[in-house]
Amino acid sequence: MKKTIKCPDCHHPITIDLSTVAVGDIVECQYCGTELEITSLKPFKTAILEEEK
Repeated sequence: MKKTIKCPDCHHPITIDLSTVAVGDIVECQYCGTELEITSLKPFKTAILEEEK
């Protein structure tokens, strides 16, 4: 099953295949490069991965 979400930075759609991901995986927006960490599968939730400086 696939889930489509909007990138929180550029608002482009990101399609994620739920059968190939797990909690803790990182997905990247192909348009702007923002990295999102999957924090929950049911319900599906993500969080922006902040880089340490």
